[in-house]
Amino acid sequence: MYRETAKSIILFLLVISSAVLTYMVWSYQPEFSQVDTSIDSTSNIGQGEPVPFNSVMRAYQLIWVDGDNVRGTIEENAVVGVREFLDGTEIEGIDVYNNMDRLDPAVKENGDEEFLIVDYPSEMPSKSLFQVLGFTYEGTLPDYSFDRIVVDIASPQVTFYLLNEALDRVAVAQTDIDSAYLLSIVDEYETSFEAYTPVITNQQTSNNKTAIYGPDDPGEVSIETFLSTQISIDNVNSLLFMEDEASVSQNEDVYVYEGENNLATYNTETYNYVYTNLDESQTSDRNPHQTIQRSFDFLNSHIGLSQDHMLFDYDEEGSESTYRYTLNGYAVFSEEISHTITTKYGSNALFEYERPLLYINAQIPSEESKTLTRLEDVRYQIALNEEIDLQKVSKITIGYDMRFSDSQTELNVVEFVPEWYVKYDGEWLRFNEGGLE
Repeated sequence: MYRETAKSIILFLLVISSAVLTYMVWSYQPEFSQVDTSIDSTSNIGQGEPVPFNSVMRAYQLIWVDGDNVRGTIEENAVVGVREFLDGTEIEGIDVYNNMDRLDPAVKENGDEEFLIVDYPSEMPSKSLFQVLGFTYEGTLPDYSFDRIVVDIASPQVTFYLLNEALDRVAVAQTDIDSAYLLSIVDEYETSFEAYTPVITNQQTSNNKTAIYGPDDPGEVSIETFLSTQISIDNVNSLLFMEDEASVSQNEDVYVYEGENNLATYNTETYNYVYTNLDESQTSDRNPHQTIQRSFDFLNSHIGLSQDHMLFDYDEEGSESTYRYTLNGYAVFSEEISHTITTKYGSNALFEYERPLLYINAQIPSEESKTLTRLEDVRYQIALNEEIDLQKVSKITIGYDMRFSDSQTELNVVEFVPEWYVKYDGEWLRFNEGGLE
């Protein structure tokens, strides 16, 4: 009898101790207070939720000229935020002129000019702009492309002057926006503006409405460091090839995937992926606005963009749209890592799709920075370089050079180093010690 009682007591104690140990395991939280594990998550380069067209169709800087006071900003909250208040604006008239004589904004009572400048990295169709802004117009919008908007806010009603990149044509659009209302909106973002300066590179940029603008003295700009992750090539192929079986071959760093109707290549060194639709031809007679919209719809349906991408360039001859990643408002460039997303649209469907298969997923804390020279010094050094024609410079801006860290490890640490970038003879080049490369 005593033996059975003892067994029961021992069994009861085992059950109780087991329950206590289970609770301790489930409720255990390790103490990490002495270990620095702080990394910040960030949006991926590609592969995310679908994004709206107005988040990628945007300018890269906003400039506010008020007499001799010139300020500007690249902060997206200001550049994009201002336009959110313009939805429903009516265009009362729009005309295109083949000279710049019509670029003539009003002056204030004290004789000073006051206008805004909205700069895009390359020419964009005006129809795409008005779609993003939510403007209405009873007539037919002209097929006109621009890369700068001069916004007259000295007149009672706002007038938009849309300038082409060659600075030999201007479209003048009268609106029903009250200038005082628009100025009050811009004023709400005043703290994001910093001192900007205009520079002249040729006869076309010789006045304050056509000059090249950028931060006067950016000083120290932070170097950003991230961990990177590779996108699965199999997942991308299955999304694009659908049911088409693909054979695989390799030539050094390049893999070739070939199906009956599809072809893709992947460079493991640069992480560059190129897909070609063999059933489609490259030629297209669609207008730029329609081509950009269809290419954007393709990327959105294939989860190809993130909120940090911007439509950076459009080549009408090749029906090619180029999207560039941005970080902290600055466009990202790279000489060693694939970093842009491009689409070429054909007669009926996508013809070619090129993208990086490397994306950014976590930020590593860093206190490093780089001191950038003054904008006027950049212009001066370019002018002194006998191998560079200053007159071919059309834009100067700050961007990030994306590169693998010098202390590269298997973690694929990527650095974003601030640099001056110059659009020279239609091509974006990095400014380095007085030269362009």
